[in-house]
Amino acid sequence: MHLPDTAHPPCRPTDRHPPAVARSAAPPARAEPLTTADRETALHGLLVRTRALHTESTESGDRYPLYADRGRWTWSRRGSWTPGFWSGLLDLATRTGVLPAGTAEAAAARLAPRLVDDTVTRAMTFWYGARTAGTLRTAAAERLLDSRMVSTRLVPVGSAWGAGARGRATLEVDCWAPLIRLLCRTGSGALPEGRDTAAALARHALSSALTERPDGRIAVFGRLRADRSGALLPDAPPTHGDRAFAWALLGLAEAAAHLPPAGETGLLARHCAEAALRMSRQWPDPADTDTGIGIGTSTSTSTSPGTRPTATGPHTTTSPGPDAPPPDTSADAIVAVARLKLAALGHPGCLDAADGTLARLVRHHVTPATGPTAPDLPTGGAAFTGTRYRIRPGPGPGSGRARTASVESVWGTFFLAHALAVRLGVLPAGEL
Repeated sequence: MHLPDTAHPPCRPTDRHPPAVARSAAPPARAEPLTTADRETALHGLLVRTRALHTESTESGDRYPLYADRGRWTWSRRGSWTPGFWSGLLDLATRTGVLPAGTAEAAAARLAPRLVDDTVTRAMTFWYGARTAGTLRTAAAERLLDSRMVSTRLVPVGSAWGAGARGRATLEVDCWAPLIRLLCRTGSGALPEGRDTAAALARHALSSALTERPDGRIAVFGRLRADRSGALLPDAPPTHGDRAFAWALLGLAEAAAHLPPAGETGLLARHCAEAALRMSRQWPDPADTDTGIGIGTSTSTSTSPGTRPTATGPHTTTSPGPDAPPPDTSADAIVAVARLKLAALGHPGCLDAADGTLARLVRHHVTPATGPTAPDLPTGGAAFTGTRYRIRPGPGPGSGRARTASVESVWGTFFLAHALAVRLGVLPAGEL
């Protein structure tokens, strides 16, 4: 298998892992994993929160919640790029009895108008949001294949969300995972051409989107552009420890699990697993603490909140360095799901790593939601906060410039709730 060279050194999945960062004599103390009761309480709280938002949504014209800044939700009539995450949350709430039967089917059917949107985020919308609507998933996969670039045969960002013509020659890592799942479906929704495209995506991911930093860590080019020859060139600086890195890790984990296992694609799947495992080990998990304020607070001792460990062991993390982005809990939740998927493939240490991430998120970022999201509407349940997101100014003069804020997000809640559901046996990791 030949992986084409790029202007930046690619991350070869067969590279040895250089000891380029200092290592401590012992790993940091870890809090105990969540108990089953902790997981059940956290999941129920998140889904009660979902039920309350669903009530508000239906009473105000079936709008989609996007994110809440300081308790105030921003809503969208069409759902922006996140309607699949909201539909998926309603599906999980229905499966667990928090919402009545039929809610999931209605939510999935409501996504149908999004089939015509010229955007790769259709992969997110219909993989995560249309579990009960196989025909919608098949239609989405067919339309995504129709949108492929001629030069690379890969699915571009598309012209929606202001991308315009440039979006037709741009790739982003955000949708790798749901794209691979849609394109690698088996049974009645199988598309042989889709599996070829998924393999091409994985091959380009390894050769063009990953690079290695001088300290030995993998970094991700979150956006690539195709030139006229079909070569993929970085269109954004490489990053480590942010949401783009988490999306890429999840995409590689899905490729490892769902590319056809025989022949060249089987070898490619193993290379994707190697890269995903290396990225998982390098994810900057803050050390757990004994100062949690959320559900299942631990009594174990460790370092102070937000510190970054340098540790040894089969699946411990290294310090991200001074250029690391601020923590983003939605990225942590995405990484937890990726680790659960790698654990389901039998990779040692991944389940413990996922449990550590979930324990930290639940203990320090899932808190009772006491304030209303709108006048006279109590929410109840629990809120998962800490997503880093650039939000637009409010309406009216003097509302200020766009800013990056720490918010409660529908996608962060989706991934955390589903990771908890996997650990409780509500659904298998391979279904998500």
